[in-house]
Amino acid sequence: MRIAALVSLLLCTLPGGSMADKPRVNRGMIEAMEKSVDWRLQRLWPGDAAEVLGLTQGAYINGYGVVFMSEINIAPTAGITPFHPTVTPDEIKRTHDKKIQRIAALKDSMREILQDSAASLDTVPDDQQVTLGVSLFYWTWEKRDGLPGQIVMHASKKVLLQAKAGTADKGAIVSDEF
Repeated sequence: MRIAALVSLLLCTLPGGSMADKPRVNRGMIEAMEKSVDWRLQRLWPGDAAEVLGLTQGAYINGYGVVFMSEINIAPTAGITPFHPTVTPDEIKRTHDKKIQRIAALKDSMREILQDSAASLDTVPDDQQVTLGVSLFYWTWEKRDGLPGQIVMHASKKVLLQAKAGTADKGAIVSDEF
């Protein structure tokens, strides 16, 4: 029994990580960023708001960095209801066109959110990633040509802070669409 306890203590003192390591980022920091992401996505188009579906979820992954995920409907419509049983071809086109127009603003906002998040997450090491993934909501009747299902952006905290300060190209923020 003493040997097992001694081995456990020895493992906890080894360099490079151990069972006793505390996360670099506490839950309160993650929650503050989750709320900030939701708030900013909801206010992208003040007169014609997007719908943030559910709450943004964030996590710190030791050795990688922080990841935030959200889902948004960037052009809410009535959809099919008992009071609106069909969707017209004109509504389908208008919804598609509106979403196409809004993608660029969403991407710009995501870059800004990443940069601001990097500035707020003091305990995340500069070489670790800050990642934001946004899944886009679509009704089954929607035309999705030219529209992604998900946009994921990330960069190291150092690059994000440099981009925020204007000393790095915003193109250094990796953006993938799926």
